[in-house]
Amino acid sequence: MHEGAILIAGVGGLGCAWAVAAHQQCTNLSDLLLIDADEASFRGSGQAHCLHLDAIGDGSGAAALPNLAAHRLSEGLSAIDSLLDKAELLFIMTGLGGGTGSGAASELARIARTRNCIVMSIAGLPFAEQPLRSAIANAALPALEEQSHVCIRVSMERLAWYARARDEDWQSGSGWIQDLVEGLVTTLAKVGKLNLDLMDLRTVVEHQGGATLIVGTGSVVEPLQVVELARRSPLTEVDVSGAKGCLIQVEGGPDMTLHHLNQLSESLVSSLHPDCQVILGARASDEMVGRLRLVAVVSGLS
Repeated sequence: MHEGAILIAGVGGLGCAWAVAAHQQCTNLSDLLLIDADEASFRGSGQAHCLHLDAIGDGSGAAALPNLAAHRLSEGLSAIDSLLDKAELLFIMTGLGGGTGSGAASELARIARTRNCIVMSIAGLPFAEQPLRSAIANAALPALEEQSHVCIRVSMERLAWYARARDEDWQSGSGWIQDLVEGLVTTLAKVGKLNLDLMDLRTVVEHQGGATLIVGTGSVVEPLQVVELARRSPLTEVDVSGAKGCLIQVEGGPDMTLHHLNQLSESLVSSLHPDCQVILGARASDEMVGRLRLVAVVSGLS
């Protein structure tokens, strides 16, 4: 895979924080792009390519102005053209409900898809106690889902609860978003025993219907629990049963056996559509001794 093939992009303040945290897990395997109207989102991100959407000229943000943010992104497109031209897989991370994320995220996805890029979005939805932001988010979500091959909705309530349980910061993704991104980036960018590539991913995500990405990590002693953790995604309410497409990557240490691989894949596939198209990959690494990780992209969801 060529340099720049995987691009992690944060759009808006929360999206930028998530993208920075996710990129730290795979700095040598991906590029980082930050897009916001508030310059504060770029502080401390020396490795990032930054696009400043200065909506009102004071560098403080786009407030609740999604259309203006989308327009500013189009105006500044020349600054990120080379990044988008090289990218084959784009992760977009954003919090919906504000101006920049709600306006610029779907526009970025649309532009990337015109360049034949696979687009996977992670969209944070506002807390229930924020009616104005929720209304803006609900209006923006359909466009982002339409322009993304995979769009994962993240509940802020569940994210905050999960972050407390893991003693993590919800504003940086609670560790869960980093796990999602690192899992798929590692799957595609590193050589394994059974290799998966972007063509395999494209084959799966182009099934008609919804799609999502799930990850589960656990002990090599209890492989079936890893599948159950992946199925019960902590932040989204998506039922993957009946999926018609599935890309599975299993990662473990040198102690991972063919039996572990079969257990994990068969347990997950058993709940999918009988005619589900399944693509399987596996990789062993020394840092995974005693552990197993399952990463799966499932598509064709009703």
